[in-house]
Amino acid sequence: MKTAILYQSLRGGTKKLAHSLAEDFHRKGSAVGVYPITEIDAQFVLTADLLVIGTWTDGLFGLGARPAQLNKINTLPDITHRNVALFVTYEISPDNSLKGFSEWANRRGASVVATHGFKVRGPFRKDIGADMASFVDDALSQFLPAQA
Repeated sequence: MKTAILYQSLRGGTKKLAHSLAEDFHRKGSAVGVYPITEIDAQFVLTADLLVIGTWTDGLFGLGARPAQLNKINTLPDITHRNVALFVTYEISPDNSLKGFSEWANRRGASVVATHGFKVRGPFRKDIGADMASFVDDALSQFLPAQA
């Protein structure tokens, strides 16, 4: 099982999260590559079983919130018929950003297997370890043998 984690980060929070997620995927038995959107290893990405794509939430609070810089994410290789897990980092609310990110992936023909927002900045920060583990489990669940 190969997982490519592709991210873009403005202030370092999304980058740090991407590397932490990589550790969780690795502990679950996946070979993992972690790359900024602008510096991917195309061969690794093209042969990965799962693409995990992350960005920060841009915009004002819940009103104009959206996944940041989709124009850069659009430079990724074709994700049609690829299994993707999407994540955003946020300060206030991830809902609109995750919705927009999922719509983007669906328009590109991807199969979205998991989504999650992670609060990495702002007031009322919390421990996100359990959220990370849940996201990784959700993303990998389709690759596990069916339970009898």
